[in-house]
Amino acid sequence: MRTPGAMWDGWRSRRYEARRRVRDAGEWERATGHKDWGDDRIGTALTAVLDLRESLDARRLSALRPGVELGVTEVKEAWAGMDGGPYAFTLNLLERLRDARLVTIAPADDGRMRVTVPEGLHDRLRSRWPADEEAEWHERLLGNARVLAQPGGTWLDLPLLAGYWWRNLVWHMWHCDPGKAAALLGDPRWQIARIQRFEVRGLLADLTLVDSPSARVTASTIDEVIGGLDPDAPHDPGELAQDLLRALGHAGQAAAVRQPQGLHAVLQLPRFTQDFAMSPDNTWLVAVGRDKHIRIYDVATRAVRRVIPAQPEVGYHCAVAPDCSFVMTRSAGEGARAWDPVDGEERIPFEAGHVTGSVYGPDDMWLAYDAATGDLVNPFTGERLPTKPLARQVGHLALAADGSVLAMGNARGQLGLWDPRTGRRIAELPDHRHAVNRLGMAADGSWIAIGDVYGIRVLELPSGDERFTLPQRGTDFVTTDDWLAVPDFGRVQIRSIRTGDLLRTLEVHTDNVLECHMSPDRRYLLTMDREGTLIVWDAATVVA
Repeated sequence: MRTPGAMWDGWRSRRYEARRRVRDAGEWERATGHKDWGDDRIGTALTAVLDLRESLDARRLSALRPGVELGVTEVKEAWAGMDGGPYAFTLNLLERLRDARLVTIAPADDGRMRVTVPEGLHDRLRSRWPADEEAEWHERLLGNARVLAQPGGTWLDLPLLAGYWWRNLVWHMWHCDPGKAAALLGDPRWQIARIQRFEVRGLLADLTLVDSPSARVTASTIDEVIGGLDPDAPHDPGELAQDLLRALGHAGQAAAVRQPQGLHAVLQLPRFTQDFAMSPDNTWLVAVGRDKHIRIYDVATRAVRRVIPAQPEVGYHCAVAPDCSFVMTRSAGEGARAWDPVDGEERIPFEAGHVTGSVYGPDDMWLAYDAATGDLVNPFTGERLPTKPLARQVGHLALAADGSVLAMGNARGQLGLWDPRTGRRIAELPDHRHAVNRLGMAADGSWIAIGDVYGIRVLELPSGDERFTLPQRGTDFVTTDDWLAVPDFGRVQIRSIRTGDLLRTLEVHTDNVLECHMSPDRRYLLTMDREGTLIVWDAATVVA
């Protein structure tokens, strides 16, 4: 039974809420010129889920392209800007609109959350904007893009990984200055840069915004070129760009596309990717991570070939068989498993054990460390070497490219060298001061690089004499015979393997770089940042 006090409190609360709604309605009408959102399904749902502050903020969602999947994180970063500028687009607001079935938020094949604003909702939100305020909002958003371009530069100077702006710059520009949008779209340099960075269909969508003879001719020409492509066959973005240059009459004009030296491809992996590996033929790669899915990516097209459904545990390690016939993965608390990269079916039986790391050598040599037994095992054949190299807690393996020497280090700082074909111990190195987290080795086994949480030491073999020591902030690096690649926050430092001197800094990433890998044949360097952006570099041209 309710007490009189409780009844009084309830009545007072309802009266306060009624007064607040009347006050909010008045402020809403003064701000927008409308009494409400409307009395149909969209209007009723918006009125039910939004208070005054959220109603004013929600109008700004009409600045998003309707009916287009956009990465939630990417939109947030682009709208917030480098200086923490205007950002009223909150995940909480999106989730409430999703719960009201007004917007869609769902994971895409690449593992990222995507938001889509339907046309009907977009039109309703836009109808509550005065035209001058809407243009001002788009202009403020363009200010965020200007910060990313080089001082005094053009829109072609946008960072390679500023994906939101490469895809949506023209959309925002068209709403505040259609003339500038048309001029940008008519610039062949922008067209080619846009095509090489992202799918050509995005450029076609931009061209539909501008109703001019030039835009119609350009759209028709591009449509003819892509209409002649086989939709089921992969296409090379660089070759497509050249085909379009010829079709558009710019064959003799060099496209002003500023691409960093050595950059081969850019792929977007899920944000919480734990490990990735390039196939030995360098045409595809596999990635595993916290969402427990296994994803196969085509390197040339940047597309997801296949998603193998969620596994019981987080994926921590993956590798590809030397003949590309299967993918090996290891999840937390589980032994290694094998999967067909084409149809996604599991291969049974597979007895590689509790694999924590694996390395490739010549003649299809493939060795993995089984943490459950301390054995070295060939996942390709299931053969186990007769000796146990180290007791447990092995942090990393390194194999000379000629297959002559295998190095192993563990969490106790123990280091040793073995013959990878027989398992015979070749030499024992002095114990390292800290846990060994990463190893690298010369192609002929003449030196070894040892990494821990404090730095990287490069030692001559077999003497153990130190070449140099580099301080580092993480535990990751990879080596070639000429250089070390070392993550340094949002950059990757390329340092001489002989002296440790800085040779070049790779500065394309826009977030902290977490992982560096090499392809099995050491032709490509792969770097991945915290947001899952993976860049494939041509190792031979990383340093001029």
